[in-house]
Amino acid sequence: MQSYGDGDDLSLTFYCKDPDSNQDNECETFYRTDRGSWLVQVKKRGPRVGAQLIGLGEDETFGELSERTMNVFVRKYVREHYGVDLPAGTG
Repeated sequence: MQSYGDGDDLSLTFYCKDPDSNQDNECETFYRTDRGSWLVQVKKRGPRVGAQLIGLGEDETFGELSERTMNVFVRKYVREHYGVDLPAGTG
């Protein structure tokens, strides 16, 4: 596991977001970082959800991401990295 300190020294580039977000600023969004990792903007969930997670570190957090947004991310990632256009998924 890599440690990056407080993680506040990275730069983000927009990658994709929830296609049903109606262009608002409060939506699930993926960003690329300048160090080969990803940052995901998601909706916070409460302690009952957190209690179900395995091995959540003191410096880790969690949120919920829709299948719509994951479908957009996976299709775009596969197209860019493997040159394959996956069919549009449902969900």
